[in-house]
Amino acid sequence: MDSTFWDLIIQGFVAIGIIAVAILAIWGNFFKFKIAGPKLSIVPSNMRGTVTSFTNGSRVIYYHLKVVNSRTWSTAHNCQVILKSIAKRLPNGAFNNIPLPVCPSFVWAPAQITPPLIDLSTEQIFDFVYLVQGDTKVNPVLNYYPNNFDGFIRQNECFRFSLEINAEGFKSQKLFVYEVAWNGMWTDNLDNMSNNLTIREINE
Repeated sequence: MDSTFWDLIIQGFVAIGIIAVAILAIWGNFFKFKIAGPKLSIVPSNMRGTVTSFTNGSRVIYYHLKVVNSRTWSTAHNCQVILKSIAKRLPNGAFNNIPLPVCPSFVWAPAQITPPLIDLSTEQIFDFVYLVQGDTKVNPVLNYYPNNFDGFIRQNECFRFSLEINAEGFKSQKLFVYEVAWNGMWTDNLDNMSNNLTIREINE
């Protein structure tokens, strides 16, 4: 083979290298997070509930979900869980979307010492909903409530909450949907309470 052939081979490899460098320059972060970035999902943590008390003595039951990072070697920075949409069950069984012009975030647990944005390597629990004894509604646990927020669950109502995980360079590719239904009854016996308030994951 003459030198011209080898010159062409070398030029081909150089061209491939230039193209590869250009692709990495443009899409480097995409490939980095796709292949080696954090992989986050929301899973049930405490569907049965935890009974506690507010400082004023009111009894309350908290229910929790959990964000899990299955790539523990890749930390998710400034992570939060966003409420993206709400749907309410109608008498005919269909669900009707409720307008949510601003999407608030949920509260990491324990709320007293955990900031709204966290670095997550393994897993972290967040408060999902709570019910105070004697109250007329189940409350999503949000960092703030937008004006005219209509996501409180009252007696014999059923809501679906669609959640999204956000972090630096990461947004969950799907929404995690959890359904909450309440018959209006309260008891601090959690075995009995599980018949009054139910939370289940909806796989759509």
